[in-house]
Amino acid sequence: MTKYYLTTDSDEFELEIDLNNPISEALLKDLPLVGVGNNIGGEVYFNLSNDIPFNGDEKDVFEIGDVVYWRSTDTVKFAIAILYGNTKFGDGTKPRTFSPCIKFAKVKNDVMRLADFKSGAIVKIFTK
Repeated sequence: MTKYYLTTDSDEFELEIDLNNPISEALLKDLPLVGVGNNIGGEVYFNLSNDIPFNGDEKDVFEIGDVVYWRSTDTVKFAIAILYGNTKFGDGTKPRTFSPCIKFAKVKNDVMRLADFKSGAIVKIFTK
């Protein structure tokens, strides 16, 4: 069985990927996914060049530990966001993203460790 991971400059997290999700299928074809991470409080994200159309399953409220694919509604920007706490767009009960996303994975271990992530460090999703 293939295992998937997310690493930062100082930490590693195991991911549970939703293999029945078209977003997952498209992203897994391009592993490893690597980018410069940004911590905006409750969320670490990194930009991608992967333009994957949404299928109507997008939403903006998620659970802590969810890993989501984001695509801008008004510019050509795409990203992966890892939700580790209440975001600045949230109401204090659940993370909320700036605009709709599609969940494709869940962090299996203590995602709260991402609170210490320093913007500018590399984030990578891969298999080993």
